[in-house]
Amino acid sequence: MKFKSFALASALFATAFTVHAGEVYVGAGFPGLTLGYSHTLSPTVKLRGEYAGGLSLNKDGKTGGVNYNAKIKTNRVGAFADWFPTSTGFHLTGGITASDIGGNFTARGGAGQTINNKPVDLTGKELSISVTYPDVTPYIGMGWSSKPSNATGWGFYGNIGLQIGKFKTNYTENGVIGSGGITQADVEVEVNKVRDAVNKLSVLPSVSLGLTYRF
Repeated sequence: MKFKSFALASALFATAFTVHAGEVYVGAGFPGLTLGYSHTLSPTVKLRGEYAGGLSLNKDGKTGGVNYNAKIKTNRVGAFADWFPTSTGFHLTGGITASDIGGNFTARGGAGQTINNKPVDLTGKELSISVTYPDVTPYIGMGWSSKPSNATGWGFYGNIGLQIGKFKTNYTENGVIGSGGITQADVEVEVNKVRDAVNKLSVLPSVSLGLTYRF
């Protein structure tokens, strides 16, 4: 992911550590392991900075008429503000995330495959489709904490939210165009199938459950 995107969220994240009291928390969910720090500004407002990620997936599958190997990774840092409208621990969240979320779909060689309904043998050829989530996205969500804002010690939390963005899709090929009458337009039809599939995930869910320690 581009350095400037991490710098934006990391600067906000580092700001939270300039205070002398607060809460650390650790959890798990999607997009992976969560580690964060929050500081109470008032009985109704907290500022948080966190890292979440570490999930990876390597899986074979088929899209359209082509067999793919998919490699997917998820990492992000975020800066958030929590608003507590009541004293129950329930809160609403708004913020910004800097993400390194994406994947690569690599066509697996072999005969018996089709691109735009045209048979093709991909042995010795390459078709690779990459999908990347935007570097910086807004975040909205909600959650709950078991510890009152003036209490110290261990507690539990749960957060759920949405990152709002749209995947960008690119591709590279070597030897596919021109093989068996396959044209660039045919390849772009195949790429659009992947693009349409990932665009259904333009709003990414975020879920985390874990422990807190307030000091």
